[in-house]
Amino acid sequence: MRELGSFHEVLGPEKTKLPKHTRSKEFGAQVIQSFLKDGEHYSWDGPYNTKAQPIATFQGQSLGRVFVTTQRLLFWPDEFLKPHLGLSYKDIQGWKSSWLPMSSRGVIMIVNNQQYIWAGAKTVIRHAEQFINGNNK
Repeated sequence: MRELGSFHEVLGPEKTKLPKHTRSKEFGAQVIQSFLKDGEHYSWDGPYNTKAQPIATFQGQSLGRVFVTTQRLLFWPDEFLKPHLGLSYKDIQGWKSSWLPMSSRGVIMIVNNQQYIWAGAKTVIRHAEQFINGNNK
């Protein structure tokens, strides 16, 4: 595993580009399975967008799906065949979310003393916050 600040490269095979809309949470649980560590389990997934590097994969706005697991966040950009970054909850130094239009939440996250701003679906953020706040650890 290669560290990128406190972000890390996600190990696993290149599989497929994800569809814009998934049919069910079972699909998310199945597609992410080969990228999970021992003892790690899928919780939820949904869309995200950001301009923050290294989460963004090119200049301008980057879109994809973020997978919430019991141990970390996995960012899977639309144009990639696998998640490109993972972030363990223990590496998040600060987290604040706020409402945005269309049932989204904006997130300001501090990692390795740097601020990263991104937005995700409200249910994804709610699931992530449960792990970040220690309710499910």
